Amino acid sequence: MMSVAKTQIALSLISHTNIGKTTLARTLLRKDIGLVADRAHVTLENQKYTVLETDIGESLQLWDTPGFPNCQKILSRLQGAKNPIVRIVTEVWDRFRDRPSWCAQQAVLNVQQEADVVLYLVNATEEPSMAGYIAPELQLLEWIGKPVIVLLNQTGPPKDRTEQQRLEQPWKDYFARYGFVRGVHSLDAFSRCWVQEGILFETIQSLLPSHDRQLMNRLFTVWQT
Repeated sequence: MMSVAKTQIALSLISHTNIGKTTLARTLLRKDIGLVADRAHVTLENQKYTVLETDIGESLQLWDTPGFPNCQKILSRLQGAKNPIVRIVTEVWDRFRDRPSWCAQQAVLNVQQEADVVLYLVNATEEPSMAGYIAPELQLLEWIGKPVIVLLNQTGPPKDRTEQQRLEQPWKDYFARYGFVRGVHSLDAFSRCWVQEGILFETIQSLLPSHDRQLMNRLFTVWQT
């Protein structure tokens, strides 16, 4: 039986609620999409957008997902489950009565079912150890088992190499304990930087299975032209 050639690479953009996912998606897509507001759970559904596309219809897809709530509550609910991810995706949460848990379920479903690589956005103005929401969210991501790239938001305009390393190092040190986190890069939602985008796409390509890297290389060529 002949295998069907893959034509899409999918990225799931996830974060704690109100960190700036949709704003970053707008920057990467270079157009206004979704809703942006300074409150929790503005994005309520998984939404797919085309970032890059070749002449023959191959594409890099970006999923903007609902933000994670306080995941500690969800982890407590999953204690003792033999397969926590199966449990979370099959639980029934009311979209209106328990919106935070419902949003978390939608994000987990998207990562599990769609993502080749996960982009996990954090607020770089915080101290990593003080952002208490990160560890529970990483526990969920570890259970899913997809490769994760951490993106540092709110880093401001591009900086010289020394300053960039100073800003990124505490986050790299923090995430070093998580083997499924395969990169930590600055990518501010408001200050577009071609160099940072290029580094991101190269990292994504390196994390793909060998048979998908050629596809990503063709998409990367589209970005470069």
